[in-house]
Amino acid sequence: MNNNNYNTIIIGGGAAGFFTAINLAEQSQNHKIAILERGKDVLQKVRISGGGRCNVTHAQFEPKPLSRNYPRGEKELLGPFHSFMTGDTISWFEERGVELKIEEDGRMFPISNSSQTIIDCFISLARKHKIDILTSQNVASIEKTDHWKLKTKTDTFTSNNLVVAAGSSPKV
Repeated sequence: MNNNNYNTIIIGGGAAGFFTAINLAEQSQNHKIAILERGKDVLQKVRISGGGRCNVTHAQFEPKPLSRNYPRGEKELLGPFHSFMTGDTISWFEERGVELKIEEDGRMFPISNSSQTIIDCFISLARKHKIDILTSQNVASIEKTDHWKLKTKTDTFTSNNLVVAAGSSPKV
């Protein structure tokens, strides 16, 4: 087994990629997980979200009205919001030491008013669960045989499972 062989590889070092990796690691001990990020840094959109304060969610506790806060994904998010809602998000972060507050307009931010709080939470949990965070790994090709084979400019990775959490990058 080479160093680049994983149980699960997640393409995308943003909030979705970290959230997926952390939840998977918490449910599956000894599951070797890697996050591949094409950029030099992870969680860059989290850093700038909400003017640097990180708008985590919206204080709306019913799926249909909540989905209206996301005009580019309103229809697509309605189904997932029936499984994981605002209350779940609040609980997830509070259980991991991050308290959120509600602003007058309903947006929710960490009480620290700093996106760094969310970044620190994700990074520390990834380290705790020994998730490999690999930057400057732009995936150039993906093959599926009995496993997934991903090639970047510098490395080849294999994995039993693949999650694409690459967000809105036009380069994906």
